[in-house]
Amino acid sequence: MRIFSKPFHGEFAVSHSSSDTKHEALFPIDPWAIQQKELSLKHATLAETVFAQANGYMGSRGTFEEGMEGNPTSTEGTYLNGVFFREKYSYPEIAYAFATHNNKMIQVPNGKLIELSVDGERFVPGKSQLSSFHRSLDFRDGVLERKLRWKTESGKELELASRRLVSLENQHLLALQYTVTALDFDGKIELKSGLDASYGVGDLDPSDPRVGQLSIRESLEQCDQALGENSLAFSHRVKDGDVVIRSACRQSLSGADVQTLPSSEESSKISNCYVINLKKGQSVTLTKYLAYHHGKVGSESQLSKEAEQSLAKAIELGFDHYVDAQKEKLKSFWDSAEVNIDGDPALAQGMHFNLFHIYQSVGKDGRSNIAAKGLTGPGYDGHYFWDTEIYVIPFLVYSYPEIARKLLEFRYSILDKARERARQMSHDKGALFAWRTIGGEECSAYFPAGTAQYHINAAVAYATRQYLDATQDWDFIKQCGAEMLWETARIWMGIGHFNPRKDGKFCICEVTGPDEYSAMVDNNFYTNAMARQHLRTACEVADYLKANDQDRYNAIKEQIGLDESELESWKKAADRMYLPYDDKLGINPQDDTFLDKPKWDLANTPDEKRPLLIHFHPLVIYRHQVLKQTDVVLAMVLLGEQFEEELKRRNFEYYDPLTTHDSTLSTSMNSVACSELGLYDKAYSYFTDTARMDLDNRHGNTDYGLHAACMAGSWMTVVMGFGGMRIRGERPAFDPYLPKQWKGYSFSVCYRGGRVKVEVGAEQVRYTLQQGSEMSITHHGKAINIKANQPTTEPLLAKQR
Repeated sequence: MRIFSKPFHGEFAVSHSSSDTKHEALFPIDPWAIQQKELSLKHATLAETVFAQANGYMGSRGTFEEGMEGNPTSTEGTYLNGVFFREKYSYPEIAYAFATHNNKMIQVPNGKLIELSVDGERFVPGKSQLSSFHRSLDFRDGVLERKLRWKTESGKELELASRRLVSLENQHLLALQYTVTALDFDGKIELKSGLDASYGVGDLDPSDPRVGQLSIRESLEQCDQALGENSLAFSHRVKDGDVVIRSACRQSLSGADVQTLPSSEESSKISNCYVINLKKGQSVTLTKYLAYHHGKVGSESQLSKEAEQSLAKAIELGFDHYVDAQKEKLKSFWDSAEVNIDGDPALAQGMHFNLFHIYQSVGKDGRSNIAAKGLTGPGYDGHYFWDTEIYVIPFLVYSYPEIARKLLEFRYSILDKARERARQMSHDKGALFAWRTIGGEECSAYFPAGTAQYHINAAVAYATRQYLDATQDWDFIKQCGAEMLWETARIWMGIGHFNPRKDGKFCICEVTGPDEYSAMVDNNFYTNAMARQHLRTACEVADYLKANDQDRYNAIKEQIGLDESELESWKKAADRMYLPYDDKLGINPQDDTFLDKPKWDLANTPDEKRPLLIHFHPLVIYRHQVLKQTDVVLAMVLLGEQFEEELKRRNFEYYDPLTTHDSTLSTSMNSVACSELGLYDKAYSYFTDTARMDLDNRHGNTDYGLHAACMAGSWMTVVMGFGGMRIRGERPAFDPYLPKQWKGYSFSVCYRGGRVKVEVGAEQVRYTLQQGSEMSITHHGKAINIKANQPTTEPLLAKQR
C-alpha cells in the first residue's frame, strides 16, 4: 500500500487574503440556480462538483451521462455516505498508536451512463459539435436539467434534453430522464444505458493533501451481476470488510418505435441496448431508475429484494412524482433555512447555493455525518472532522434541529470507537473522538495536526450544549448526550494537570489547536477555553439529572463507572483553567511559546509560495508567528459572553495581520468577529469571500469537492455577524445592522419549538413568529415578546445603518 501522509485538514488558498481581490463569477448570476450557458473545458471539473446532487445517503457528481472528452481531471463519482473501505497504512517509521487504517468513502457503480450514437458516430461532450447548450440546477427543486443541440458529422441535428435527481423522498433512489429528438431527419439512433463498476478518478495531483485517491476498483469486489431486458444489477462486497452493496437499475423507453438489442457485457460494465426509429420532429424518452442499498455480508438476498422494491415503487409513482416530492422537501427546508439578500444577486446566489448543498449532503439517519467535502467529490476520502460540530450543527440547530440531533446521534454511535482510541492513547477511561474518520477509528496519519487536536472532544460537547439549549431535548441527553459528555470530559483530566509553576492553574500540554500552523504546544488558548466550557457543561448536565431524573443519572454513572469525585475534579479544573494572557500586549497568546517566535514576513512572501504548507516544511512554519486560521478569535466568537469587547478587539488586531486564511474555515469567523467589533467593511469583505468560496473556486480546489464548513460559515456571517444573533438569558438576542451595500436581508431562527423570521431593512427590523404561539426575544438590548400573526417592528439603531 502507498504511504498515506496528508498533513493538514482545512483548505488552502492560492493567495493571501483572497477577500481583498475581485473575483470573476464563473457561472451566470441567478439567486436560485447554478447554470451553464456553454460547454467549456476550462472549468469542467469544477462544474462536476458544483452541479452535484445528493440526499444525505447518496451523492452523485454533476458529470455528463455520456462522459467528457478532453478533460483529464474529469472525476466520476457516485458515493454512499458512511459506507467505507479500510485501507491499511504503511509507514517507513512506525510508532505506538499511530493510525493503522484509512477509511475511504465508497464509490458505487455509475448508473448515469448513457451512450447515444447516430450512424455509428457517438455523442461525446467536449468533442461533438454543439449549436446550443444549457444546464441548470435549481435550488428549489434539486433537479439537474440539460438541453443541447448536436450536429453530427453527417449533418443530422438532434436535440438532447435530460432531467436528473437524487431523491430526497427515497434516499436509495437516483432517477433520470433522457429525451432525444430528431430535428431534421428520419432515421435510426442507438442508445446504450449502462451500469459501470469500473471507473476510477481523474488525473488529480497525488501530491496535493486535499485530494482523495478514491477508486471503485480498489475498494469493491464483484459478487454477481444480473442482466434483464430492461434491467441491470450488481452486487459488490467491500474488500477486506463485511459490507455488501446492491446497485440495480430499471428503465423504459417511450414515444417511438424501439428495438431491444442483446445486452452488452464488458469488464465490470453492463448495459441495455436499443435501436429507435425516429421521424423528423419525433422524440424518444429513456426513463431510468437506480437503487442503491447496503448491508452486512449475508444480507444479499434481502438487499436485492429491497432494491427491487425501491425500483418497483419508482416505476409505479413515476418520475414527475419525485420531482414534485423534491419541491416539497426543499420548500420545507427553505421555509426554515432561507437567508435572503436584497441588493446583491451574486451573494444571494452564494447563500442559496451553500445552504442547498449542506442540506443535500448532510447525513439524516443518525448513522452518518457530513464530510468535509459533503457528497460532492473525493477530497479527504470523505472524512468527517470537527467541521460538523463547530460550523454545520450551529446552522442546523437554528434552522433544522431534527437533523442536528441526527448528527449528534452519529457521534454517539461511534462512542465505543472513541473509547478504543482513548485506550490506544493511554487513557485508562473516557473517550477520545478521532480527528478524521468515517467509521470512528483515527484516520489521521500525521499526528501533530491530527490526533493532537484534542479539541475535537470539546467541539462535540459544544454542539451538544448548543442543541440542548435551543431545543430543551433532555430525552436526547438522557439517551446519548450525558454519556457522551462525561466520557469525553474525562480526557481533559488525562492530558491536563494543576501546574504549581503556574500558580496551580489547570494546564493542558502537547496539543494542537485549529490553527495547524502551530502544533504540539502547551496551553493552546482555544483548546483550554473550549475544554473549560466542556467541563462546565458536563457538570451542569450532571446537576440537572441529579435533580430531575436521579434514576437515569445513577444508571449512566453505573454504566460508565463515573465517580462523584470526578465531577468535583472537573469543576475544579474548569474554575482553575489556565488561559494564557500577556500583560504587555494585553492579548491572549495563542499558546505558551507563540509570542516568543519571530513573525512570518507575509508581505514579502510571493504568491507562488502560497499556501505555505505546500511550499515549506511544517517545522519551518511551526517556528513562526503565522496562522492558517485565528483560533484565538474563533474562541472569542464561540464563547463570546466570557470575554470583554476590548480584549476581543486587541486579540483581533494582533492576530488578523498574521493570518494567511489558508483555511476556508477562517474568513467566516473573522467576519463574525469584525461585525461584533464594528469593523463593518472588513466584515463584509470576509463575508463575500466566504459566501462565494466554491462558486468562484477562490481556493482553487473545488474540483475535489465543496467546502461544507465554509458554506455553513456563510450562514454564521449573516445571522451571527450582520444579524448579531446570540442566545442570552434563554432567549434569542439580535443586534442587527445593515451592510451599506444592501437594501435589506432576512433569515429565520428556530428556538425551543418556535421560529422567528428577522427582516432587516434600511430603517427598521421586523420580527414575525412563523411557528409557535409566543416567543421572547431581545432587540438591541430591549426585551420584547412576539406572538403568532402579529409582526413586530423595531427601529434599527442609527449607528448601525
